[in-house]
Amino acid sequence: MVKYALLEDTLEIPEEVDLKLEDHNIIIVKGPKGSIKKDFSHARNIKIELEGKSKLKFTSNFPKHKTIALINTIKSLINNSIKGVLQGYTYKSKICYSHFPISVELRGSQLHIVNFNGENAARKVKILDGIEIGVEEEDVLIQGVDNQVVGQMAANIQRACKLRKKDRRVFQDGIYVYEKLLGDEVFWRIK
Repeated sequence: MVKYALLEDTLEIPEEVDLKLEDHNIIIVKGPKGSIKKDFSHARNIKIELEGKSKLKFTSNFPKHKTIALINTIKSLINNSIKGVLQGYTYKSKICYSHFPISVELRGSQLHIVNFNGENAARKVKILDGIEIGVEEEDVLIQGVDNQVVGQMAANIQRACKLRKKDRRVFQDGIYVYEKLLGDEVFWRIK
């Protein structure tokens, strides 16, 4: 592979987005939909600088392959944050059951999955900060500005519906993500 003495990479910042860089590589992204705070203090060999208000510059001296991969990961996370504060992310999950009808209720800061597989006690999922959840008939809508948090919330809901000691080929009840949207545009859908 190619070895670099100095690696420099930049990321363009749109005018509608306000990006602040604090000590120890902590980045705050603000936009019309909200704000996101990301901590990249673990990136030791990477120097992140803000050039004016339109560019974010990443530099590293004699980077190894892992450092180059980390720079690309950080760029992707910041780019996803910029898209999130401009448009917002929405994950749509479908409530699937074969025998016992499952219902989903919002109670305070928890999501209750009632009558899952005929159980008397409701399964509970804590709603993460910065997440809005809506229930429409057989769909659960998970909305937020941070793609990582929205995805984690969808995974927590799906994990709460996990069946133990049963054959997953037969017992397929649960709540599963079937569509992901960025603003109004679908960027992932189950086929």
